[in-house]
Amino acid sequence: MTAKPSYLGAFLRHPANRTALLAAGVVAIFASIPMGLAGLGLVGTLAIGTEILAALTIPSLPSFKAWVDREAHHQTLSQRRNLLIAELRDRGESQALSTYQHMWERVQSLYQTAGDRNTTLTRQDVEKLDALTVDFLGLSAVSASLRKRKDLISEDQVNRRIASVEAQLRNPALGDEEARQLKATLNEYTEVLNRSRRLAVRRSALEATLVSMPDKMEEVYQLVITSPYATDMGSKLEDSLARLRIAEEVAAEFDDDDLTAFASTPSRTAPTSAATQATRQAAQRLKA
Repeated sequence: MTAKPSYLGAFLRHPANRTALLAAGVVAIFASIPMGLAGLGLVGTLAIGTEILAALTIPSLPSFKAWVDREAHHQTLSQRRNLLIAELRDRGESQALSTYQHMWERVQSLYQTAGDRNTTLTRQDVEKLDALTVDFLGLSAVSASLRKRKDLISEDQVNRRIASVEAQLRNPALGDEEARQLKATLNEYTEVLNRSRRLAVRRSALEATLVSMPDKMEEVYQLVITSPYATDMGSKLEDSLARLRIAEEVAAEFDDDDLTAFASTPSRTAPTSAATQATRQAAQRLKA
């Protein structure tokens, strides 16, 4: 769960507050010229009093809290974006990065459109699309991780290992403890085989999602560009976003057990945390 931002800390670090403190310092210096330390102390006392009063009031304002939450969300989104881009670049996923770049450029164009006062398109509307480009990166990273796991071990290999264990279990000279261990190993291989089959179906759904997502994003872009001044832009965009909110459904299909099982057997290797965490965060955010 993302930690709640500190509203007091955000107030103290706000550029406007820093500017006000700097201005108070300058005034105090000028006041000390004719009045000496008395002028310096007077301005300093007033500045400190004002700072304390503002610190007790401004951080609790709903508008300020909304601004801080929005800035924290943007920072988190930016960190996720950079992390996923680096991961996909390391994996050599140039096609996914190229598709993302095109989607990102469309979003930047929509930001410019939202800056037009005559359009009903809002910056908040475009921010939803911007977040979906990060969802695309997260889903692409999950897809790359699943492809790697598919290459590590095949169903034929698992079936051969199952057959080998079953053959050992048929040995009449097998001891009770050895039989118990072999049965546990057999159950492990069987579970891995079942999970790999489930992942194969879900991987197909994920690949279909990654193919359709950029096209649906393009539909939204064309909708806005062709009618930027439409009065019902908000409802039209929301309808399009509803069709784009497929990351939630896809992310829900991949639970912790499924994502950690299909690596090797019986030992398991955890998937790349950036990919899985980003996908689950996308699902949680889309539910909000």
